[in-house]
Amino acid sequence: MEIRYLKKEEHGRSRALYEEVFVEDEEAFVDAYYQIKAVDNEILVAEEEGQIVSMLHRNPYTFRLRGERVAADYLVAVATRVSFRHRGLMRALLRKALQDMEEQEQPFTFLMPADEAIYTPFDFRLMGNDDEEGLAEAGQEELSEDYELYVEKDEAYQRRHISWPEWESTPMMIRLLYLPAFVKNIGAEESQKLIVEIEDRILPENNGVFLWEFSEERSALVPVKAQPEFRISIADLGSFLCGMLGPEELPGLKEAADPRAVQEKLERIRVLDGIYINETV
Repeated sequence: MEIRYLKKEEHGRSRALYEEVFVEDEEAFVDAYYQIKAVDNEILVAEEEGQIVSMLHRNPYTFRLRGERVAADYLVAVATRVSFRHRGLMRALLRKALQDMEEQEQPFTFLMPADEAIYTPFDFRLMGNDDEEGLAEAGQEELSEDYELYVEKDEAYQRRHISWPEWESTPMMIRLLYLPAFVKNIGAEESQKLIVEIEDRILPENNGVFLWEFSEERSALVPVKAQPEFRISIADLGSFLCGMLGPEELPGLKEAADPRAVQEKLERIRVLDGIYINETV
């Protein structure tokens, strides 16, 4: 079994598996996807004897994260041929994709889950995405007034966008990747420091004890050898910074060295207020 990224000229080879698994997609939509999205995305596959038996697609997007332009890939077309399921192929593809995106210093990745339970073991969590039909036509200026994380509708977006008449609710899940790029946009109500231990079972660079230093607009994680005030998983950190879990709801708070003092510090952190992503692929 070989795991690799397809060359651009090979992307069409993945269509057979797409059509085998995503039978609900209309042929016209699949045509548009392979003519527009699959031209310059990344397709990671598992092959056996030259046949693609499992795959995931990394579709590139540019976001505004508190005003800063950041790149983040949307994971779509996550599929395995029925006869090859339950062999750990999707686990291997997801782990490699996460590691590769982290090495590329992408702050996060996201997806629209068919079933949340598939992705929670990989530390994806719901991101509290606002999703109203009328917002689909909103421009950059309007979005910037109400949202701190949203897709930038730049020239590349317009080139890759598939306009499809059917609108539907899009619950999204997020997974933090390269932490320095994400937390630098997270400030606090006042300057403060917190020694935190982060657990990430997939990305070792995120694993360890850090001095988390905050200004009003920014923060940074510095590896230290010290006793942590607080322990948190990468999944719970993502939920907290995206406003899905309050400080009092974090599982590690009760075991903190000084729960009350840590909660006060966490309450001063300026977590994201407003996330809007409404993309099909």
